[in-house]
Amino acid sequence: MEVHHHPELHHHSKPWKEYVLEYLMIVLAVITGFFAESLREHINDKSKEKEYLLSMANELKYDTAQYNVALHKMFYVRPMLDSLYYNVTNAKQFNYILLGKWNTPINETRVAYLPTMPTFQQLKSSGNLRLIQNKKILAKIMEYESLIEGTLKIEVISINAAAEKVYAFEDELCDESDFNKRTNQNMQDSAAQFNMENGAIYDMPILIRDPIKLNEFANSFINYKSRNWGYYTRVNTAKEMATELIKLISDEYHPEE
Repeated sequence: MEVHHHPELHHHSKPWKEYVLEYLMIVLAVITGFFAESLREHINDKSKEKEYLLSMANELKYDTAQYNVALHKMFYVRPMLDSLYYNVTNAKQFNYILLGKWNTPINETRVAYLPTMPTFQQLKSSGNLRLIQNKKILAKIMEYESLIEGTLKIEVISINAAAEKVYAFEDELCDESDFNKRTNQNMQDSAAQFNMENGAIYDMPILIRDPIKLNEFANSFINYKSRNWGYYTRVNTAKEMATELIKLISDEYHPEE
């Protein structure tokens, strides 16, 4: 009986150089993909960085405008506070009337302004402060935020408390009948609705004659004025810092582009 032998199958293995080449191509593909993704993220981060900081620059421009308004208001109310002090310390001479020509603007003018820094707060809460690569700009932003949340905020609280003390003395010591009538008139007056300084003037009769209480009342105007001075120095510092930051951001990120 004849035996048939099946031919053997012969497998030819690849040369080792081909394996090395394939491995290198895979590694190269992975590395290229990694760098491409890193580049994409970098470009995206730079775009976000510019967007955030240009938004912050616009907020700083608004802040500086409001600082200028606050400074104007402080100079506007200062002589009136002096006049009110004289008015009350010499109450008998004025027939115990707190004169509206000085008092009404004090009641209707809110001096203090405190920035809220929404873009910075968003960056901080989202953990995106890391996007700001310019360390000088980041340091200046942190310094500005520290001033706003520190000494400027303290001054704003102080000045508002001093104003409230003046209003509390008026509520306690004065007849506010004319004030009530004029307030109703102001609420109906279209001009006063948009700017209360255009509203009607109201006098307030002083109901007490006690010299000690009158002295406390008079001193409340001087206290308010002195708080204005403390706020004035902080506002000027904040304004200078905001102006410097606007320039740094503009020079770095070119908002016109």
